[in-house]
Parts: sequence; C-alpha cells; structure tokens
Amino acid sequence: MSKKSGPTKSRLEDDLFDPAAVEREKLYEGFPSRNELVIATVMEVAKHGCYVRLDEYDNLRAYIHISELSRTWVKNIRVHVREGQRIVAKVLRVDPRKSQIDLSIKRVPEQMRKLKLLEAKRNQTAYTLFKMIVEQVPPEERGKADEVRDILIDNFEMLYYGLEFASTATQKKLVELGIPPAWAKVIQKVAAANIIPATVEIKGTVEISIPGGEGVIHLKNALIAGKKAAEKNTSITIFTEGSPRYTIEVTAEDYKVAEKALENALERIQEIVEKHGGTFKFTRKK
Repeated sequence: MSKKSGPTKSRLEDDLFDPAAVEREKLYEGFPSRNELVIATVMEVAKHGCYVRLDEYDNLRAYIHISELSRTWVKNIRVHVREGQRIVAKVLRVDPRKSQIDLSIKRVPEQMRKLKLLEAKRNQTAYTLFKMIVEQVPPEERGKADEVRDILIDNFEMLYYGLEFASTATQKKLVELGIPPAWAKVIQKVAAANIIPATVEIKGTVEISIPGGEGVIHLKNALIAGKKAAEKNTSITIFTEGSPRYTIEVTAEDYKVAEKALENALERIQEIVEKHGGTFKFTRKK
C-alpha cells in the first residue's frame, strides 16, 4: 500500500523563492549598488583619504582612499578634495553589516561625472517646483500629491522630464496621463514659467554668388526666405561670415525636427539663388 504524499512545492516554486536572496535584499536595502555612480559631499579630509556623506542615500557615510582620488600621484590630498565639496564617485564595495561603503573618484569618466551632476541638479529643481505646485493646488486636492508625482515619474522616468513635458504640453495631454484636472492646470502653469525645454542645434555654412546688378537684392531675398522656413518650436538664424559665406543655425526640440527645418530652409534659399543664375553650396559644421 503506497503512502499518500501531501502537497509538495514544485521545483519552479523553490527556484523562485530563495530565502537567502530575500534576506540579502533586505540587508542591502537603502544602500547603493556596486559600480553605481553617486553624489556625495566631503565631510572630513584625513591623512590617507576622506569621509563623505551620500546625498541620495539619507546621508550614509562612505570612505574614499587616497589611492582612489586621482589617476596621478597625490602629494597633497587637499589639492584634490576639500570639506563641503560635492563630488561624483563610483561605488567599489558595500558591506551593510559593517555600514562600510568604499568609493572611487578616479574611476568616474569626466562625461559621466557631468551627466550625474546635471541629473542631480535637475532632480533638485524638479522637487522644488513640485513643492510650489502642491502649494498652489486647492487644499482639498493636496492629498493626491504622491499619486501625481508617481504618474509623472512612471511616464517620464524622472520628475524633471515629466515637468519638462508639461512646460509645452496642453492641460488635456496631462489629464490623459491620469493627472486630475485641478493638478494639470497648476502643473502646466508652473512648469511653463520655470522650465526652458531642452533643445538641439545644427549649423552649417552656405556659399552664395548671384551675378548682376541686382544680385545683392536677390541674395537678401533668398536669406529671408530661408529664415521664414522656421516652423513652430524651431528657430533659424542666418548671419554673414564675410561674403560670400553665411552661417545658418537651426534650433529645435529634437534632431529630427531640426533636420527637417534645415532642409526646408536650404531648399528655399537654393531655389531663389538658382532662379537668378547664381551658385549655391552648403557645408555642414560639426
């Protein structure tokens, strides 16, 4: 007679639930991850390194050894760091049990350092603006603050990018995201007044020659036609580098829009120039 076995966990369930992994996750909660870039403020400069607080992690204390300050030999540590200085560092090691975090400054590429500082600045700006928004919505609506903030973050990854979108969007677009109308009105107003949307710029040089006594007039008309090719959210600037060379600059919300505006401007200029027997050449600038 076979023994009736009770319900057993499947192998898949065992694989999905790892108690050790859960404990490990709890242990590291509130700590930065290895290789993560963090913003920190120098608190104390010592003989062989410096102690910092992690601005994004509730001021957790971390340490940077002198060997991780610079790729060159450090003769005087205070040449490289000073108390109160805000720095970007890479996380090398994390030991939550000992509350020990080791960082490196020298392993952060310059471009990544600039991007991280820009991200931190935008975050600070976004939360300052959001505080203004909360203060301006009707009192009975303020309990929805966390919900509204999460909608913006979920849709745009960062609160700043959500507010940047709101600075040029209609209230209807914000409501379509799930933001209550009373909030949409204030968000659009505050964002539009305080955030300048990010833009891109492309430029090049046109060389123009139009023969005849009225060549100058035709040239002027051609350049005016080029400037008028600017559409909504784009601007076109044309100025002389010294005849017959003229710089054309296009500013727009993204490269696709900028390229289209540049193409339209060049087509209008070229059409007038060639209509009057002139020559036209365009060279893009890097």
